[in-house]
Amino acid sequence: MEQLGQNPATRSGGTRSVVAFTAIMILGLTMVLSPLIVWLWPSKKEAVVTYRPTVEVQDEAGVLDSTALSDKLKNLEFRKQVHLAVLTVPGEDVSNLNDAVLEYARSHASDTDVPWVSTSNPKYWSDGLVILAVAPDSRKVGCYFGEDVKVMSSQEDAIQDAAKSQFREKDWDGGLVSMGKKSTKYVGKPRSDLRALLLQLSFPVAGFGATGIGVYLWRGLMARRRAGEAQRHYSQVAHDYRATERHAQRIPAEEPHGAQVMARYRWFRDEYENLTRSWQDFGSPRGTQWFGLSMLRRATDLRRRSAALDTLDDVVANTATFLNQDRGWEQAWYNEQGPALEDLQALLTLCHKIDSSGRLPVNTMGTREKVRWFHERLYHMTMDLSAGRLQPSQALDELDRIADATHREADGLARYAIDVDTSRYADERRRRFNSYRGSGRYAAYSGAWSLGGGYGKYDPHATIRVNSASPAIAGLTGFDNAAFRSFVPVSSLVMGYSAASTFTPGGGSSGGGGFSGGGGGFSGAGSSSSF
Repeated sequence: MEQLGQNPATRSGGTRSVVAFTAIMILGLTMVLSPLIVWLWPSKKEAVVTYRPTVEVQDEAGVLDSTALSDKLKNLEFRKQVHLAVLTVPGEDVSNLNDAVLEYARSHASDTDVPWVSTSNPKYWSDGLVILAVAPDSRKVGCYFGEDVKVMSSQEDAIQDAAKSQFREKDWDGGLVSMGKKSTKYVGKPRSDLRALLLQLSFPVAGFGATGIGVYLWRGLMARRRAGEAQRHYSQVAHDYRATERHAQRIPAEEPHGAQVMARYRWFRDEYENLTRSWQDFGSPRGTQWFGLSMLRRATDLRRRSAALDTLDDVVANTATFLNQDRGWEQAWYNEQGPALEDLQALLTLCHKIDSSGRLPVNTMGTREKVRWFHERLYHMTMDLSAGRLQPSQALDELDRIADATHREADGLARYAIDVDTSRYADERRRRFNSYRGSGRYAAYSGAWSLGGGYGKYDPHATIRVNSASPAIAGLTGFDNAAFRSFVPVSSLVMGYSAASTFTPGGGSSGGGGFSGGGGGFSGAGSSSSF
């Protein structure tokens, strides 16, 4: 128990780890708060020069009080000198307000106070021009800008949105005034404003900081959790070590399956010594030490190695119990059948996928009959073991043969189903299936099966026969014996077949907007929307 008089830094894990933890947290919190810091940072405000616009109102739809509207708009203040033009477009058939405004500007060039289309470059609006347009009967609203006063597209949307609620109430004058007021907020606003730029950059920084703090705290808490799990596994191994040694002494080393397990047991003893030294090096972290950069990796490694040893002592116990048919051998045999039963279930799933496609000339009845026969054979093997007609070693050998046959059947059926595919995607499906088969990517056994109306659970890590989930396979390096082969789940093959056999290429779409072809290549700034 820690002494109450200990230095707080010592109780928290040592001065170095406390300083590192504090520094990282301060840095992360500073990043998280960076938008607030930028916003509140004092700065010298410069006086903004404003200009009142010149205004013209072209009320072609006859819905405005032009004089009153003009007076209100003239009182607005912009950051630049602008000419503010208002246009109402009549008719219920205005499908493209952009084109309607451009057509009006071109056809009424002599009627407007200033040319709306630039005389020096007819593909753009005149410099200093802001147009606010509305088509009352067609329920369209738009805003358009000269190149020197144009705004961002999101700001165009905001200007249009400012009037929509009033336009819906047929308050045309009020809506246009609202558009004008919103325009003063954006037109002429410096795009290189330092505070705005820093504020914009601060949000990703804040997100990165929040993510960093979260990951940092998660790593420390997860390291402590995994170390606790590793400690429980290691304690169990240490507690059972003598019992495991006694079980190993009873395994017949001349029997092939027993020899395979003994090879892994020798690895177990060496690894136990190495793991004990690793635990001594790991020590007893506390407080902020759990948040060290390498702590999660080391704790994860200890958990993996400790769990492997904890599982292997079950393998040794199962082997001794089953090969000698000691009390409890039935449970060891039940667990041993698990991978074979799970593979048979996966083979039936493959049959179902092929049959349900409805487009392949493949008869799966023969495969289904083999699954039924193998399932029945496993039942009779249990009876023969109980009656002494079948020796444990013989049962394991036959289980190997059943597993071999199941894998061959699944592989042959899947390849045949892929090969007889005559669709336009057949070549790509074959390529994908063959690529998957050669990739070496395999899932682990799930530890559960459902077959012939029965179901069960088992521990794939504790089987005598080696499978993809077995611990201490490294201990078999250098052996050349049939009992050392490792079986992988048939379900992996089924997943590969399913993904390949249903492959179809994806598609895409595209779109556009702006002035139509009638605009003659016009590229002026602006947009419109409905209300």
